[in-house]
Amino acid sequence: MIPINKLRTLNLNNILRSIKLSITNDVIFTLLNSLWRIISGPVTLIFIPLFLTSEIQGFWYTFISLSALSIFADLGFTTIVTQFSAHEYAHIKFNQETRLFEGDKIAIKRIGSLLRFVVKWSLSVVVVGFPIILALGFLMFRGKSDHIDWALPWCIFVFSSGLNFITGVILSFFEGCGQIAAIEKNKLIGSIASTISIATFLYTGFDLYALAFTYIITTSINIVLLYLRFGKLTLQIFKASKGFIINWKTEFLQLIWRYAISWSSGYFIFQIYTPLMFQFHGPVEAGKVGITIALVTAAYSIANVWIYVANPKLNMFASLRDWAAMDKLVLKSITLSVGTFIFGGIFVLSGMHFFSGYPILHRFLGIVPMSFLFVAWTLLIIIYGLAVYLRAHKKEPLVVLSILSAVYIVITTFLVIKYMAPQYLFLGFLTAQIWGLPVTIFLFIKKRKEWHI
Repeated sequence: MIPINKLRTLNLNNILRSIKLSITNDVIFTLLNSLWRIISGPVTLIFIPLFLTSEIQGFWYTFISLSALSIFADLGFTTIVTQFSAHEYAHIKFNQETRLFEGDKIAIKRIGSLLRFVVKWSLSVVVVGFPIILALGFLMFRGKSDHIDWALPWCIFVFSSGLNFITGVILSFFEGCGQIAAIEKNKLIGSIASTISIATFLYTGFDLYALAFTYIITTSINIVLLYLRFGKLTLQIFKASKGFIINWKTEFLQLIWRYAISWSSGYFIFQIYTPLMFQFHGPVEAGKVGITIALVTAAYSIANVWIYVANPKLNMFASLRDWAAMDKLVLKSITLSVGTFIFGGIFVLSGMHFFSGYPILHRFLGIVPMSFLFVAWTLLIIIYGLAVYLRAHKKEPLVVLSILSAVYIVITTFLVIKYMAPQYLFLGFLTAQIWGLPVTIFLFIKKRKEWHI
């Protein structure tokens, strides 16, 4: 028999070896980008309450929440793009030296025609969707605070958000082609520029213009980097696919109506809190909500790295019907993400407790609502990981759950804001994840059995 201590050592070595093998270039550069957020996040979270009034802070985070209405323009399209490009990329390869695709010519033509479709779709969405977002902002902000200059910053912010949307859709295509490391390098450069820009503009008293100018600068940098990194590759597949027509629209429409429901529900699940607080309690309380959500989601974005980098591989494994590899990868990714997030949550909540006397922390909602958020997002990481696995099959089985969650959260959040203290704002969000997780697990087990025949 093997001694228990030796078994424990072997198990520990196996775990460490498994984690080491998981740390690919994709993970490294994604982690570097996320680690930069550990630096940039506190800078932004400190500079905003230091250099903005409570009212302007409310406008700031409501700008961001309203810009998330682009989810209604996207309707899950970017996720479908990643899935489709990953399925097509499974049959070719990328040459790191030439920065070109190699392999079957028909496969290259197919993936090129897919990119053509993606670009045309994103341009049409921006032309139609973002003017609507602009108009909604004017309706919400008009008359709230006449002494705050918000109109021109809002216009600049929405315009740059539209350009950023197009860039993001194209990047989602290349993510599916396994180019996560290169994309994360570009994002890191953009993130550094964004942090420097926002800190400088806030320090020099630009108020809401700091957000608007930072967005336009960062978007411009992202466009240039996109061209430098993928311009040659784009030209190759555009030339290869010239005159090669595939009706991608039909394939996308078979999925997008389901994704549209899930993604539009996602706005009410994740973004409704700041605008509701702005509407019922004014910009000061909305600012507290916005900065609290920003802090927790920063921790989530770091923890979610493991699932994010696994997404293209899950789609490739699904295309190749390598079910065992899919199961192993999703289990490992979810475990690492949950562990990372729990560690981050303990760190943040401990800091909030020990430094609670500092005036700057009065701009946050407090430990109770933040604890609600951390517990809810921990459960949501598991839900998200299982959803990514299921969607890798080019299917969306979580439509009904998304609708029910959105309706439940909107109703409960509205009642909490109207009748309870602000610290209970996220009670509906938390309870939605508590009952949503077992439903997701049930659907995961059921659909996995049906699809893996």
